[in-house]
Amino acid sequence: MKDKNTIIGLSVAAGILGLSTLGLGISYGITNANYKNATTQLEAVYKKNYYELADNVNFCDTNISKLLASQSEDFRAKMLNEISQSAKEMQMSIAALPLSNDGILQCVKFINQMSGYTETLEKKIEEGGDLSSEDLAVLEEMHETLNEMKEFLNDMSNRMIAGYSIIQSSRQMGGDIDNFTWEFTQISSTEYPTMIYDGPFSDSVVDQKIKGLPDEKVSQEEARQKIYDVFDNISSLDYKGETKGRFETYNFVLKNTDEQTLYVQVTKRGGKVLTISGYNISEANNVDYDRAEKIALNFAEKNKIEDAVVVWHQELNSQMYFNLAPKVEGVVIYPDLVKVKVDLQNGNVIGYDAISYFTNHTKRKLDQPSISVDQAKQLIDDSFDILSIKLCLSPLDFNREVLCWEFECTKNNATFYFYVNATTGVQENVLKVVETSDGNKLM
Repeated sequence: MKDKNTIIGLSVAAGILGLSTLGLGISYGITNANYKNATTQLEAVYKKNYYELADNVNFCDTNISKLLASQSEDFRAKMLNEISQSAKEMQMSIAALPLSNDGILQCVKFINQMSGYTETLEKKIEEGGDLSSEDLAVLEEMHETLNEMKEFLNDMSNRMIAGYSIIQSSRQMGGDIDNFTWEFTQISSTEYPTMIYDGPFSDSVVDQKIKGLPDEKVSQEEARQKIYDVFDNISSLDYKGETKGRFETYNFVLKNTDEQTLYVQVTKRGGKVLTISGYNISEANNVDYDRAEKIALNFAEKNKIEDAVVVWHQELNSQMYFNLAPKVEGVVIYPDLVKVKVDLQNGNVIGYDAISYFTNHTKRKLDQPSISVDQAKQLIDDSFDILSIKLCLSPLDFNREVLCWEFECTKNNATFYFYVNATTGVQENVLKVVETSDGNKLM
């Protein structure tokens, strides 16, 4: 059995606060301008799906460990629901990779069964049943299998960071299958647990309505001008086509005066900067935390992100990552999260993600809490040390937004966040800080 503490952590958007080095990678519409650009963009699409797969494997593994540690059937049901949904996302990520089906059948079968099995266990609890010792044994096997999968995925992730190309590998044949598929089959060499359950897997996906964008559309030139409005060191800006999806965007490649290349998406509706993707490799830290925080907040303000405060930050590889959220009437609005990455060598914004903000942002009527902080504190075991408490609007399952008391706690050198419903007093969620190969994440 491999080291169970090995974590991938290449998250695209983990939990409500996680932000990874490569998590700001985005998919762009491929134009016919030239073959090189098309290949680069297709490689970005493949790697985006790969990292999302790795993230969901990590997410499922963490949730199973929390489930196995909990004695609350309600909390176990919640974890089972999240595991099932993540497994469905894993199915979609694998389907979007250039893999030969014959080489990954066992892996796909495991993911499909994991989705269906956890869905069945969730239904069992909802109908008044409890998880049996046999159920828990299977979940423990799944936990071990996911740990094995993480080992393989982590190794390939490190190779991708070092320059490994999915496209080049998929064009090289090794016998009957291409090299990328052959390497991916190493994940399938893991011994998967046997799961027996009732019912088929569901392929339904929740379709969230975009609340934070106006209906009026902007032209390509207006989108271009928006980029010039928020950046003050542009060397060149080239239009690279459109993306059609839940967000329709104009896509640009920006080069700044520090010779950094950024990929920028601007929404057609409203002309808002949606994402920026870039990376800077340097050991120079010329920008301190206070200046980096000011740069991040000013950039968000230029993009009409109002009343933003820093709710999480992490320094990694001479880059500072900030998660920002609006604070309204003393309540931190986590559904409207914005992620900003600042290069500490030059002080440039080289990463930005406002997808959650523009998906969820709207005027809200915030109620006063019915449960006092002292009442909520009773749900926190005395063995935990409470570091901080705040009132927040927390995004939960089934697109719920719930007013919660957030408790940041430590125990045995680990940090946890507990979320207690400020109206009903129910414990809604528990997040754990996990040390990963690219910084700390909340899982």
